[in-house]
Amino acid sequence: MFRKFIASRGAAVVVVGILVAACSGSTATASPTAQATQVASGLPSTAPSAAASTAPSAAASAGEYLTLLTDWSGSDQSLIQPVVTEFTKETGIPVQVEGSADFDTVLRTRVAAGDLPMVAIVPRPGFFADFARAGLLKSLDSLGVPDLATNYQQAWVDLGTVDGKQYAITVKANSKSQIWYKPADLTAIGAQVPATMDEFKAILTKMATGGHKPLAVSGKDIWTVGDWFENIYLRTAGPQKYQDLFAGKLPFTDASVVNALTIMDGIIGNEAWIYGGRSIALSTGFGDALALVFGTGAKSNFYMEGGFAGTTVTQTVNTKLKEGTDINFFPFPAIDPQYSQNAVVGGGDFAIAFSDNDATKKFMTFLTTATAANIWATQSVISPNKDLDVTKFASLDVQNEAKQLQAAQTFVFDGTDVMPGTLGDPDWNTLCQTVLGDASIVQDPAKLNSLLSDFQKDADTQFGH
Repeated sequence: MFRKFIASRGAAVVVVGILVAACSGSTATASPTAQATQVASGLPSTAPSAAASTAPSAAASAGEYLTLLTDWSGSDQSLIQPVVTEFTKETGIPVQVEGSADFDTVLRTRVAAGDLPMVAIVPRPGFFADFARAGLLKSLDSLGVPDLATNYQQAWVDLGTVDGKQYAITVKANSKSQIWYKPADLTAIGAQVPATMDEFKAILTKMATGGHKPLAVSGKDIWTVGDWFENIYLRTAGPQKYQDLFAGKLPFTDASVVNALTIMDGIIGNEAWIYGGRSIALSTGFGDALALVFGTGAKSNFYMEGGFAGTTVTQTVNTKLKEGTDINFFPFPAIDPQYSQNAVVGGGDFAIAFSDNDATKKFMTFLTTATAANIWATQSVISPNKDLDVTKFASLDVQNEAKQLQAAQTFVFDGTDVMPGTLGDPDWNTLCQTVLGDASIVQDPAKLNSLLSDFQKDADTQFGH
């Protein structure tokens, strides 16, 4: 996300105009900067834009400082304050932090006006790729940031790369590839944690006796069904097709999509395994499904979702549970071995630089250090830095999630989060819910193909094909 605004100002303004036009349709009722919340740390009362911050006269009169814009606002903004406090302590460089709930609009509007932050922390790789291709960002090598491959898995290096150049550092990550369970339930049947889907299915079959249904499914909250599809699709079609599908480069009518939906339906639509059958699954929400597995008088044994599911359980559903003993997770099981090695679907935030001044160089380098990663950990924010000390997390569940993310050899973003407009949520998630709700869909190729063809027409429109 950051800049090269002055060198090619005319060309940049044209491209940025396109970017602003492509924003989501939210309309601001106040100026973007007025909507943002700010935390200042000893800055001059009027801080110049990143475009102007490299001017010798400005630096001499105002002193060295850093401006940072994030998509974290309100109480979330406190998560970053210990990091910038330590940076200021080590370097003497004060940091002004701005956060906005309407981050996309705020940043794009500020870019169009030439009012650039020096550094931004942004969601989604596609978001900053637009700015990199517009020539607005500084590459990490031009900032003197050490090679990320030293302390990050290649998957994290690739996420910050645009057209062969490294522009972004993953500062926050989370997993949505976890199956939550009670360890005693596996012990009771003499089973080990399953590594493959076939092993998991065998456990489900073994537990499904006497009318017991071991798998809780929350089909009422459509995004959870979409997460099932994404995890299955990644492990059957591979990361490249996954990226192409959710970027609009591969049609949803592709045979790989049909295959993944069929596998999905065979698991979460299996009446012998899912609690209450399809009809109850469609009326069960996220919290209700967690209670089926971890509440008092639990009725099921497994639930698939991300790390936030464990936090919800221990803080809300059943506060008496002991992490690691009464609640744990295992990674989403492998399906096709060639695509399943340490594969994770999830989300994250990235640091990008619009400026190449000294403060920016120092801050971007600082974000790659174990010091920064360990400070994030005290705020329960997971950095995928391999030098992260996971014992810094107070929660054992979060420690284990951090280990999963550190080891990820394949990491892809939640596909519905990166699609334009309503295409991902609710449109695609609703289609997945429809498949769950109607057993005849995957059994009738014509019916499934018709459903996907109609969705593809919507996709063509929203992707601008």
